[in-house]
Amino acid sequence: MLDTRILNELLDWLSDLLGTDYRTAQARPSGAGCINETYEIYSQQLDSVFVKVGPVGQLDMYEKEALGLQLLDQCPAIRVPAVLGAARLQHCSVLAMEFIALAAIKARHEARFGEALAQLHSMQGKAYGLEHNNYIGRSHQINGWHTDWWVFYAERRLLPQRKLAQAKGMRRALLQDLDRLLGLLPHTLGWYQPPAVLLHGDLWSGNMAVDPSGTPTLFDPAVYYGDAETDLAMSRMFGAPGAAFYEAYHTVLPLRDGHSLRRNLYDLYHWLNHFNLFGVGYLGQVEHTLAALLRELS
Repeated sequence: MLDTRILNELLDWLSDLLGTDYRTAQARPSGAGCINETYEIYSQQLDSVFVKVGPVGQLDMYEKEALGLQLLDQCPAIRVPAVLGAARLQHCSVLAMEFIALAAIKARHEARFGEALAQLHSMQGKAYGLEHNNYIGRSHQINGWHTDWWVFYAERRLLPQRKLAQAKGMRRALLQDLDRLLGLLPHTLGWYQPPAVLLHGDLWSGNMAVDPSGTPTLFDPAVYYGDAETDLAMSRMFGAPGAAFYEAYHTVLPLRDGHSLRRNLYDLYHWLNHFNLFGVGYLGQVEHTLAALLRELS
């Protein structure tokens, strides 16, 4: 539970922010995030508020999350929680959002959700990337703009994770294999330059749900413009939706040749990030995926 000092500080801030007295409200844990503490601020007389609470230095992460949610909110087929505010308080940083009573995706929701994701992936940008850097979990995600997809993916996705993995003590032979892969990407797959579409960026099952009306709802984004297949790959990594989700999606955006190889490439980014965030429990996935890629591309 929240420390009493932090709770009082948070309730004072919410009261000032929303112009309503939340000082008598209560907090209860909400969600199961592994990066932030998350709570519902509730009272019988007031609308509930969902808050993320983290260290004082975490405000930039929350501000970039808010920007990502605003970008996703451009897609009318998808709901995202409305951002109420973010601030650095005396003893913590906080992000406050609309509270939505979320439910897990069931079979009856899958087709609508797949169609909605395809609509999101129909929103094209000017190039690959984003004008600002953001975060994937607690890791920095480097963006900027680039006109070549594989140069962007190698330099702004895999290379920063490779450098972090070296700092985390990944063994030299595996780092050398990563370097081989980075050298192969631009000229081996350069023919494939997909549309630069708006991505959620961290689309595992824990960041997808439905609201009480069944509307597809996304949260905890790591947005940028890139290959739609990156979101699809991530959606299969930890508890994939059912077949109806993908069938509905591909009715709008058909599969392209070479998708299986690219799925492994896109998975590698997240396996590396999980190794860097959570440790050696993910080393096997990095090794297996990297070995498969080198066999196919060499």
